[in-house]
Amino acid sequence: MGNVVIWFQIHEEARKFAYQIGVKVVVAYGGAPINHQLRDLEKGVDILVATPRRLVDLLERARVSLQMIRYLALDEADRMLDMGFEPQIRKIVEQMDMPPPGVRQITLFSATFPKEIQV
Repeated sequence: MGNVVIWFQIHEEARKFAYQIGVKVVVAYGGAPINHQLRDLEKGVDILVATPRRLVDLLERARVSLQMIRYLALDEADRMLDMGFEPQIRKIVEQMDMPPPGVRQITLFSATFPKEIQV
């Protein structure tokens, strides 16, 4: 349950910053019914806060596309890797319709980044 709290916190903070400028922020995560999340996505989205598995699910269902993405930010990246999300992250970055390096930027954030994870 703690991991879901992180996604909600990121979503809420993004909404605070986007509130007055008309940027639409949507959250998508596993463990919750996907129907509501799909309805939110269909209304349009500028910033998607998503767990790796749910993002892969949405990509495979062709409900979202990464063709126009410019920035992919991975928060708590070391924890995601420790939790076994590496295959999903690699799939998102290497196999989906994301633009090539130079067109998009990927950033990794973490309060602690052990040497093994950095490598």
